[in-house]
Amino acid sequence: MKTLFISETTIKANSIIETNVDSKIIANTIFEVQDLELKPLLGADLFAAIANEVLSASTISGYTITPVNLELLEDYIKPFLIYGTLSYGFVPLHYKLTNKGVNRKNDENATTANFNELQQVKDNYDNKFATYKQRLIKHLEVDLNENLDVVSDSSGESTGWYLPDNTFNLSEFFEGLANKTGFYSGYYRRYN
Repeated sequence: MKTLFISETTIKANSIIETNVDSKIIANTIFEVQDLELKPLLGADLFAAIANEVLSASTISGYTITPVNLELLEDYIKPFLIYGTLSYGFVPLHYKLTNKGVNRKNDENATTANFNELQQVKDNYDNKFATYKQRLIKHLEVDLNENLDVVSDSSGESTGWYLPDNTFNLSEFFEGLANKTGFYSGYYRRYN
């Protein structure tokens, strides 16, 4: 089941997208941004927890989202999804795939921007989207971890959040490459 963390109405009210824009395009674009960008940032467990809370809040009378998740939704995820939708939706809002090929959408009364103008507008939204993405990442790394209690037991295992380091394991890289090429031992000896 697709649960959108932000409504099409919210996107239209907080962006330059007009109210007459096809809701199907906006909903699909929100889902793409959630699936391709937000889910990897949040992780599957937190993403599922927030999806459950959003769904519960919209279907269960009197249900309130937890304060930590509400802050995350309102202050970080909402602007992230607004600008992500603008960035990801730029192409489907301007071009349409039909059985006659790719067509540019235009209105009889509107003038169509040239490619350079379209690229400048898209770059503008890409930059804003990247800024909100970095804000969300920093919040997940710092602010959210401070709100969680990490409990350790005597075995050294802990519960709570884990954000892995961005380290590169050369051995795993070449082993994965070997599955495709069969040259693991030669590459690994040369670079190790």
